[in-house]
Amino acid sequence: MNQWLAALWVEILKLRRSRLFWISLTASILLPVMIGLVFSGWLGSQDAFEGEINMQGFMKELGIVISMGGLIGFGFVFSWMFGREYTDRTVKDLLALPLSRYGVAAAKLIVAAALCAVLAVLMFIAGSITAWLVQLDGWSLGAIAHGFRAYALLSLIIICLSIPVAWMASAGRGYLSPLGFVLLTIVIAQFGGGLGIAEYIPWAIPGLLSGASGDESSHLGLLSCLLPYLTGGIGIAGTLAWWRYADQT
Repeated sequence: MNQWLAALWVEILKLRRSRLFWISLTASILLPVMIGLVFSGWLGSQDAFEGEINMQGFMKELGIVISMGGLIGFGFVFSWMFGREYTDRTVKDLLALPLSRYGVAAAKLIVAAALCAVLAVLMFIAGSITAWLVQLDGWSLGAIAHGFRAYALLSLIIICLSIPVAWMASAGRGYLSPLGFVLLTIVIAQFGGGLGIAEYIPWAIPGLLSGASGDESSHLGLLSCLLPYLTGGIGIAGTLAWWRYADQT
């Protein structure tokens, strides 16, 4: 247990000292601030957003942003956490540690998922504070609590859908394959929406739930709701299996 906690702490230190950590924190703060300023009319044009220009509409817009931008942002986090070990040629050093390969991969998965969760929460907090500062109509603690429930669900789904990127980064031994996989999932989600089968494509589910793809969330069945979690489970199993059985030399 102590060895695994040490590996977890090492991953946290590597992340904290990286540029990715600070860039992602900055982006998570600036993006909702800009949206709040546009909603209030202080920046840009309110016509850029559809629907009501109030707190309810702002919460919906945050959900749309996390459902669409999260696939790219969180995917990059998982890609960096695993791909950099191959790019920097440090994977052999990790495997030389007195810890199982499962433990090394699990530590990286947990740290990546935790960072994504922190970024999502930070984005919501920054957005809520901005909405209060610009005195957006309908702002209240009740509205924030109601909006956070849907936002947290979307964030969890996006994190689950991003986990397979770690598998692709490990199998591809770098950044190119996982980033290509992220773009492919976005294309597949858009293509599925055009064919009317979006509810059966895991990466299209966040768009349906957030309303970014229309009012189709009411038609989602149990299978559609479970697909993101099944995808995340497959990503975890694939990543752990690759680190355990694949030749890393």
